[in-house]
Amino acid sequence: MSKNAAYSLKLARTLFDNVYRAQLLDNNDQCIGHLRIVPTVPIDRSELPEDAPQVNGFIFVIVDDADINKDNLIDFEERTSFAILKRFSTEHIAFEHCEFYYPSPAFIFEQPDALSNPVM
Repeated sequence: MSKNAAYSLKLARTLFDNVYRAQLLDNNDQCIGHLRIVPTVPIDRSELPEDAPQVNGFIFVIVDDADINKDNLIDFEERTSFAILKRFSTEHIAFEHCEFYYPSPAFIFEQPDALSNPVM
């Protein structure tokens, strides 16, 4: 497999609707991250006013822990997105993209002024 092949996922449901826990696996089936995945499904058009804007579903991904740094972040998101979108798309909904959230990226806190001058 190529270096840029998509990752694979091991999924588990949680006690919450539409919230999943996932292990992210590399090409060698080694765990490289732990995620929480929340598919956001738009409200059915029949339940909305006629002038409500059209929205598409996306997947919110909370990266609890992963083997990432500032140099591989884009590659990580591309490969992870591909695996998640492939796994969660169905005949009823095709999610457009993933939105990633990183509670505390380690490389930010390595900066000398990380606490006095937060990146926003």
